Amino acid sequence: MSKDFSREQLRGLRFQDEDLHGADFSEGMLEGVVFEGCDLSGADFGAAVLERCALLTCRVERARFSLATLTDCKTTGSTFLRCDWRPVTVSGGDWSYASLRAAELTGTSLAGLRLSEADLSEAVLVRCDVRGADLSHARLRGARLRGADLRGAVLDGCEVDGVDWDGVRIDLATAVLLARARGALVGDD
Repeated sequence: MSKDFSREQLRGLRFQDEDLHGADFSEGMLEGVVFEGCDLSGADFGAAVLERCALLTCRVERARFSLATLTDCKTTGSTFLRCDWRPVTVSGGDWSYASLRAAELTGTSLAGLRLSEADLSEAVLVRCDVRGADLSHARLRGARLRGADLRGAVLDGCEVDGVDWDGVRIDLATAVLLARARGALVGDD
């Protein structure tokens, strides 16, 4: 039997190594809630507000985040598979080491988000606002970035093979970084 937390206000709770498969957090308010090592597959966070929450090394498969708001949340080491993200509002936070492989995030703002070492391979980031995000050492192989805005994003050490760069907005520093990654010698000498 799945747990029903829909429309509830949860503050400062800690769930550790729990099976929360199919749990309903929809339209709830979660503040400072920590999920560590939990299975949140099939969970419903639709229209929920998550503030300063942490999903640490969790498995999250086929979960629903549509219409949710995530503010200053941490998803370190969690794996998200086939989740429904759109539309979602993300403001700040640390999603380092998270796996968002093949995530459909078209049009989502990830501006200023820490995504260091994240796996965004084959993710759909079309028209995403990724300005100022830290993507250092992230895996972007096969990601679709068409029309995204990456100005000010940190891309040091990124794996960018097969990335769709069509119409992507980048700044001069990023252009130089990408040219050097392809073996170009940049400079006047």
